[in-house]
Amino acid sequence: MKNKVSVIIICMNEASRIRRCLDSVQWADEIVIVDSGSTDNTLEVVAEYTDKIYVNTDWPGFGLQKKFAESKAENDWVFSIDSDEIVSDQLRDEILCVLNDADKKVVFRVNRLTNFCNKYIRHSGWYPDRIVRLYNKQLYHFNDALVHESVNCKGAKIIDMDGELLHYTFQSLDEDIDKRNGYAKAWARNQFEKGRQATILDILIRPPFAFIRHYLLKLGFLDGYHGFLISIIQMQYTFNKYNYLKFFPEVKK
Repeated sequence: MKNKVSVIIICMNEASRIRRCLDSVQWADEIVIVDSGSTDNTLEVVAEYTDKIYVNTDWPGFGLQKKFAESKAENDWVFSIDSDEIVSDQLRDEILCVLNDADKKVVFRVNRLTNFCNKYIRHSGWYPDRIVRLYNKQLYHFNDALVHESVNCKGAKIIDMDGELLHYTFQSLDEDIDKRNGYAKAWARNQFEKGRQATILDILIRPPFAFIRHYLLKLGFLDGYHGFLISIIQMQYTFNKYNYLKFFPEVKK
C-alpha cells in the first residue's frame, strides 16, 4: 500500500485564492490548515475541504508556523504548499507515484514556476526554483526561520521531481511591495538577533549588485520588462533589508 500523505497549508486572509490551491490537492489523504487570524472568509472556504483547521494568532514566523502545522498532521509523509500555489497535474501524478514505495530518508524537491504580473518567469533567478516540499516528518522538519523558511534535511538524499508547482505570487504590485517590506523587516530582525550589523558598504554595494545579479547574471533581460521590474524590486528589497538591519531597534515593529 502507498504511504499516506498530509498536505499542510498556513494562511491568513487568502479567501480570494486559496480555493484553487485546495482544489489542486484533493488527492491527499489529509489536508491540514493553520490560519493566522483571518478576518475575511478564508475559514469558511477551507471548511469546505477539511475539518483539520487550527488557528494560531500568536505569529511565530513562517518556519515555526509550518512546524506547528506539521505537528497536527496524522501522516508521516508531509507535502507543504502555500495558499498561492497550485499543484500541476504532472506533479500530482508524480507525488502519488513516488509515495508508493518512498524511503523515509529521501526528500523530494519540486520545481516552482512563478507567475508575476500575468507572466510566467523563466529566468531572473526565479526559475528553476527547486525547493523541498515532500518529506517524512519522522526525520525532517521546517527550520525556525522567521521568513524564507525551508525544510531542514541536511544529509538527506534529494530527488528532483519534473512536475511544476505553479506559484501565483502577488495579485498586484502594491501587494508585492508591501510583502517584501515585511520580509525585509523579518530578515533584519533575524540577523539582528544573531548579532549581525549592517555597514555603509552593505547599503552602498549590495543593492546595485542585486540588480546586476538578477538582470544580467540570472538572465532577467530574457523575461523582458518583467525581468527588469523584478531586478529593480530586488534592488529595493536589498536596500531595505540592510537599512532595517542598520536601524533595527527603531524599525523592529
